Amino acid sequence: MSYDDLEEILNEYNWDDGFEIPKGILDNSHCDLALALKIFYLADGFAYLDGFEEKNGLKEWRQFICSLYNDILSNKYKESGTCYEIPLTKVQKYKFRKKQIPEIFLKDL
Repeated sequence: MSYDDLEEILNEYNWDDGFEIPKGILDNSHCDLALALKIFYLADGFAYLDGFEEKNGLKEWRQFICSLYNDILSNKYKESGTCYEIPLTKVQKYKFRKKQIPEIFLKDL
C-alpha cells in the first residue's frame, strides 16, 4: 500500500470505529512522521497534550494515544519530506512550550 493510499484511508476513516485501522496505518512501512503526527492529532492528541487523559475513563483511547506519543518521541517514524502543519494556534503552541511539551509535537514539517 502506498503512502497516498494510507493517507486516503485515514482521511475517510470514521474514528467511531475504534483504533484498528489507524494502528494498521501506523504499522505500515510507508508511515512517516507526518502521517503519524496527523493520526496523533486526529485521535485528539490535543487533549492528551493538555492533560485530559488523566481526567477521563477512555482506556482504549488512552492506550492508543500514549503508545503513539511514545513511538513519535522514540523516533519510530522518520521524516520523509512530507509536509504536515500542526493544527495548533500560536497561543496553543506557546502554552504547550511553557508546559515543556516536546517540540516534535509543536513544529510544522
